[in-house]
Amino acid sequence: MVSGVSTAEVASPEAEQTVDEIVVVTGSRTEEKLEDVAGAVSVVTAEEIDMQVSNGLADVFRYDPSIQSTGTQGQPQTLSIRGIGGNRVVYIKDGRRLNDAYAGGGGYLVGRGYLDVTQVQQIEVAKAAASPLYGSDGLGGVVVISTPDPDDLLNGQDHHAGLTLGFDGINTEKKLGFSGAQQFDGSNAMIQVAARQGNETQNHEESLPGFDYDSQSVLAKWAVAVAKSDELMFSIDHFKQTTEQQLSETNQTDDDNRQTAFSIDYQRNQSNALADSQDWQLYITDYEQGSDQVRAGASRSGAYTDYNDYAFKQTIIGARWQAQKQLEQATVRHDLVFGFDADYYDTERPRFKTRIAVDGTVVQDNEPQKAFPGAETWLTGLFLQDNITFEDSAFKLIVGARLDHYDMSPNENTLYDMSELAEISETAFSPKLAGIYTFSSGVRGYLQYAEGFKIPPHDQAYQSHGIEPFYAILPNPDLQPESSRSLESGLKFSNDSTRWSFAAFYSHFDDFIETAVVGSSPTYIPGVERVEYQYVNQDKVTIKGAEASFTHWLNDYFRIDTTAAYVSGENDATGEALTSLSPLSGNFSLGYFGNQWHIRGILNAVATMDDVPSASPETGAFIETPGYTTLDILAGVSFGDWQVNLAALNITDKYYVPYQSVAGLPAQTPTEQYSQPGRSIAMQLSYEF
Repeated sequence: MVSGVSTAEVASPEAEQTVDEIVVVTGSRTEEKLEDVAGAVSVVTAEEIDMQVSNGLADVFRYDPSIQSTGTQGQPQTLSIRGIGGNRVVYIKDGRRLNDAYAGGGGYLVGRGYLDVTQVQQIEVAKAAASPLYGSDGLGGVVVISTPDPDDLLNGQDHHAGLTLGFDGINTEKKLGFSGAQQFDGSNAMIQVAARQGNETQNHEESLPGFDYDSQSVLAKWAVAVAKSDELMFSIDHFKQTTEQQLSETNQTDDDNRQTAFSIDYQRNQSNALADSQDWQLYITDYEQGSDQVRAGASRSGAYTDYNDYAFKQTIIGARWQAQKQLEQATVRHDLVFGFDADYYDTERPRFKTRIAVDGTVVQDNEPQKAFPGAETWLTGLFLQDNITFEDSAFKLIVGARLDHYDMSPNENTLYDMSELAEISETAFSPKLAGIYTFSSGVRGYLQYAEGFKIPPHDQAYQSHGIEPFYAILPNPDLQPESSRSLESGLKFSNDSTRWSFAAFYSHFDDFIETAVVGSSPTYIPGVERVEYQYVNQDKVTIKGAEASFTHWLNDYFRIDTTAAYVSGENDATGEALTSLSPLSGNFSLGYFGNQWHIRGILNAVATMDDVPSASPETGAFIETPGYTTLDILAGVSFGDWQVNLAALNITDKYYVPYQSVAGLPAQTPTEQYSQPGRSIAMQLSYEF
């Protein structure tokens, strides 16, 4: 499914507006038309990112109701696909795996979207375990992020240079970006740099604590022609974001997030008996978050100030090989994609504390603290997919499979009882089977079945910490891998003026991992018990739903878009609803796209969310949220080499609270802090020279 407001390029004065042909790679790890993919895929292009004036990963899919986001600019950001998010979603950027998210037993401390969206060519989201080619651990889906190559910026010219300025009133963010590319004899090179500076995204009442952030990013590529038609690509991708918050002298936080990647890609386009084309990649990605905190507190012995030095570090080293081969046998054609992936993860969570009493006594001097001991993880996989077409037949068969082996072991650490931390070694076979049938009307129907498999992530398997005397998170050496089976059926249609799609899906998860209260014990505080939590396997979880989108050009200038998504799910053992899901939602837009300018209004609607877990004596009632509607306006104008884009969001200044921001909280929880910003305006000015 294309994002509900994905647009055709604004045509030249002589051109007739038509629906764009969209090319994706998530279906087969090679380029193919969106209509040829079995399964729902959301796509957002660089052009749409500019037209929406999107400034972060959470903004990019704001008009796709099947994808929800957490976090805002300056905060950890993640995506949730049909109610499944976190580390159950695989993120791929230019072929490289991105760092894991880390929640630490609560909200996300480390996100997945450490990138600048001005350096994105296209983002694709394949939903559920529909693309095991990228890894069977993507139970919720796969997010594939592509950045531009030198050829994309040059666009047939010898050189390119561009400048971007922007401002976002939602958080007073100011941004500056530059892109440049040059063609040389036998090679092309490009560089993109961007800088941002802003403040917190406030709630509707503007009552949240403030913070400042700034980010810098650099993307550089050098493509060298080798032999007749081969290419060697060297890439450097760097992103840094710092966040500072000072509420008082004894309540301060300074966070520094840095991600740097180096990769070498080789593309061979000479055919031989093994393959028609081959791709190799070697890469290393290094992510590190440092968090320096000052916190005041008190204990039975008196007041104190803590100086915390926390970090999360993850290095990923990977290698890829992929080949394509076309075989024709009588009336059958096989388009084969096959290869292997190997990834090594080295993850650490060092935490140190210095505590100084009110009288100046050093109670703790840079003492290590527990969280999880870190881990080394190997992911290796072999994959194969065969897209089979039959002569004089409207039917296409897709057969795929992936064989993965996982090894994870905790790092030795004297803070932990290593007997409670089990090594994990698993092998999984994940098949995929799909069929596409093209009816005489041009409508394509598809049916797809896919399986997924994921070992417990390091932080869930080895988490062991807490805040005494209130709670503790205990490791679970018996934690089992999760597995999924997904079935999806749908219809697609596309011609010059219209594109629509409908998909219905059903996903069944075994050994779904969630937190649970496993015990309690008395403390030295009268009436206060130490609650013990643990990650445990739920027997079975089911998620099902449907989504639809429709785009139609009314004439050469006016276009309508609409999209909607519904999802429900429950714990099969208890019959209780899941708190990771979102209510029925959708949007409708009407736009005018002229020769030099465009404008469109987008009406967003979200239904009441009352499908929540039942109340119990232990938990009480869970929060529900009312429905709401908001109205946005997107506009833009181009003149010569200049382009101006404007986004006016929530122009009616509606007060609303998205369910995903309060899901699982008690019914009596005040929701003001979770309300979304009121009316805001964002602008972007671009110039190419």
